[in-house]
Amino acid sequence: MSYEFTLHRESVKRRFAVYVVIAKSKTDTKLYVGKTGDNNDGCNPVISRCGNHFSYNEIHSQVRNKLGDHEDREYTYVFDHFDDYNEEKEARRVSVDRINEMERWLNKEIKAMVTLKKNVTLLNEYRGTGYVSEKEKQKRASFRTDEAKKRIEAIVTAVGEKCG
Repeated sequence: MSYEFTLHRESVKRRFAVYVVIAKSKTDTKLYVGKTGDNNDGCNPVISRCGNHFSYNEIHSQVRNKLGDHEDREYTYVFDHFDDYNEEKEARRVSVDRINEMERWLNKEIKAMVTLKKNVTLLNEYRGTGYVSEKEKQKRASFRTDEAKKRIEAIVTAVGEKCG
């Protein structure tokens, strides 16, 4: 028997992105929210993160680490890009800050959606328990534009539909 999977052309682009992993079994669905480009120097394509999630290097394999039955599930990634990768370090810093906020926002929205679903669990719930200065709060809020809201909502809607 042979197997195949298809890569969407957007999944191989070096861009700042947020994504949701949908890990379905016959009895339940587990979700994981992540991002690409969250460090100062690099920004790997979404497909690179996909591979790392199932690595046997425990530092990279956040999905495999959280699922004892990871080999028995079917996976779908839902994602969107927010910024191109920029070689200029200062421009990249803005993109890192934006994608970090988009991940926090997406995580909160996915958490809210999960409460309305049966047998669906968020594996990496954002808790937001640390201190955030007023200046940092304002910076984070500046990234929550109407356009970003549409994109986050589109991801949440797509994930919700795939979860049933």
